[in-house]
Amino acid sequence: MQERVFVGFGFGPIQSGLFLFEAYRSGRFGRLVVAEVQPEVVRAVRENGGTYRVNVAGVAGIETLTVEGVEMLDPAVPADRRRLVQTIAEASEIATALPSVAFYEKGAQAVAGLLAEGLSGKGEAGGPPAVVYAAENHNHAARLLAEAVRR
Repeated sequence: MQERVFVGFGFGPIQSGLFLFEAYRSGRFGRLVVAEVQPEVVRAVRENGGTYRVNVAGVAGIETLTVEGVEMLDPAVPADRRRLVQTIAEASEIATALPSVAFYEKGAQAVAGLLAEGLSGKGEAGGPPAVVYAAENHNHAARLLAEAVRR
């Protein structure tokens, strides 16, 4: 059986505290990969051995939980970009959690371009179908992302 791969775009509170955290907690993924454009964030998680912590509030108080095994990639770095595109081709779940839908097509590291390139390589890589979650605060985020990827 092929190892399941989760890919997240952005490492803010929605990605780190919800999508990536739940992917880790599910135990269903052999790899957890995040594309992040802030080099200092990529460096911090890498220097911490791919580990970060999340505070979860509950009835009994706040619990600090640890997420391990996170691969951080900066799409502005050519070697990381190549790895990211290959990883997208291997991913079974992908989640975008960006500040705005404007980031779908913004700049050289545009999410739509990375997704288009990676998803088009699924056949070559033998990758599974992928579910893509769009978690930007916009009523039509999924449609806008799909349109941007098709372009």
